[in-house]
Amino acid sequence: MRSNKDEAVEFQNWIFEVIKSLRHNNGLEGFQVFRMLDKEHQKEAMKHLYEALRSDDKEAVKYNSIKANSITNKAISIIYGLPKMISKEDMTPDMLQDRQKLLDEVTNLMIMNEKYKLNLSISKTIYDSILNQVKTA
Repeated sequence: MRSNKDEAVEFQNWIFEVIKSLRHNNGLEGFQVFRMLDKEHQKEAMKHLYEALRSDDKEAVKYNSIKANSITNKAISIIYGLPKMISKEDMTPDMLQDRQKLLDEVTNLMIMNEKYKLNLSISKTIYDSILNQVKTA
């Protein structure tokens, strides 16, 4: 969304039109539309995680999904300087936008950790990275 490439500008315009149309057709406020789009993004991220880990164990799939979302929500809280983990429902549109990117990073790290048997602590790796970014900003 921050690129100046022609494709990115076209994508930005398309997103604007989709949101405008949803708001117009459904009488939704902008943040409500964004929450709907975020929910779809989360479903896609969890599907990607599930497919990559290829687990037939429903409990393991549920555990990994909860783990990815919890780590992401806690990391967003750290980024925004909140003392406790914020729930997705309480996040602002800016937080939700950051959350989407971070959820992808968390799920990708979980996949790499499993695929290459890295034995990383996903939460520690993510939180340390966030804290380093916050300190240097």
